[in-house]
Amino acid sequence: MSDRKVMSRVHYDKLAAKYDQHSHANYLAKLSPQIVAKAVEFDCDSALDVGCGTGSLLALLRESGMEVAGADISPRMIEEARKRLGDKVDLRVADSENLPWEDESFSLVVCVGSFHHYPAPLKVLSEMRRVLGQSGHLIIADPTLPILVRQLANLFIGFSGEGATKMYSDAELGSLIRQAGFDQVERIDTNSSAVVLAAAANK
Repeated sequence: MSDRKVMSRVHYDKLAAKYDQHSHANYLAKLSPQIVAKAVEFDCDSALDVGCGTGSLLALLRESGMEVAGADISPRMIEEARKRLGDKVDLRVADSENLPWEDESFSLVVCVGSFHHYPAPLKVLSEMRRVLGQSGHLIIADPTLPILVRQLANLFIGFSGEGATKMYSDAELGSLIRQAGFDQVERIDTNSSAVVLAAAANK
């Protein structure tokens, strides 16, 4: 496991018990309604949340009628998600580069607030594509900043101690998504400092 992954796991293990009161959780809560609405628009019946944290988004997706599953590198985050969702939801401690599900297991993959932690983003996106069915969809939301501020932040992001790797622009993230086998990439407008993109799996 890379140093960045270890840092992410340790950081979120420490944060897990109080995560729902953290600013990160507030950020997720602001984005969740639009993400759920887009998932419903796509008519998805099963969803995997990569970097699921304490399971708050999974709870909303389940309320909309989907079967849900979640993966997170932090064992304590998964423990908190089990408290919220119960033992019947498939929650696994997992590396996003090696998702422990079979090919074409889901109609939707979501990833909110964790993509900037991934040191091998194309490998993660390829795994997301693998577990999606032929008519599946992807929704990624991640924090971003204006170009000059983002470039400066990326110079120092490795020193944060949180395992972060890189913040992306819309264009950068969209390019990676297309390279991994997705098309119909569209931007979801939100009133937040986030890049939120939806895409369809290439058939």
